[in-house]
Amino acid sequence: MSQLQVRHDWKREEIEALFALPMNDLLFKAHSIHREVYDPNEVQISRLLSIKTGACPEDCKYCPQSARYDTGLEKERLLAMETVLTEARSAKAAGLLVSAWVPLGVTRKKKTCRTLSKWYKKSKP
Repeated sequence: MSQLQVRHDWKREEIEALFALPMNDLLFKAHSIHREVYDPNEVQISRLLSIKTGACPEDCKYCPQSARYDTGLEKERLLAMETVLTEARSAKAAGLLVSAWVPLGVTRKKKTCRTLSKWYKKSKP
């Protein structure tokens, strides 16, 4: 494994050069870096928690959660903070590196963003 460092000093020309790469060359470069940093044969297991379900106001035509579709699901409010934090702790105890929270269609509301930010901070050790 290499000792690659996260960079914050990118020059515009370097970024433009990445965007100019053909897709397969970019994928190869990304894959090569990933193999240097992570075990290429290890699989990351994650847990996804829908913290708000049904009647999403965003109209993503591919998503069955959109209000445009009648899925038979009841609209649910945002889960309680303690429920979400309990799930996050459970995921961590199970050895999962990532516990993703999906707040379907509510990320545009500033109040919800502040709430999720507070939850995230409380979920950290």
